[in-house]
Amino acid sequence: MIVNPINGDQIVAQSKPVEGLRATTTRGHASGGMSYTRTVQADEGGMPILEYWVLHGAGHAWSGGSPAGSYTEPGGPDASREMIRFFFERPVKLA
Repeated sequence: MIVNPINGDQIVAQSKPVEGLRATTTRGHASGGMSYTRTVQADEGGMPILEYWVLHGAGHAWSGGSPAGSYTEPGGPDASREMIRFFFERPVKLA
């Protein structure tokens, strides 16, 4: 089963907090061999606000998962690591 990329496009469109974000797209290959396209949308100051990854050939699987797991893609980038990286790069706002 493959997830239609339009699903991700629609989530990004609905999640944009503001207009005028600058998008940068890069393509690469994970260490496991899977190719991907990563689009980062940043604000005027260069702070990434959204990241959208498309994995080419992953089907419907969690990228970077264990080969022993079900619905995992060990050849792709580690989705868990990338999410943690993204959120830890955000500045902490204390009340």
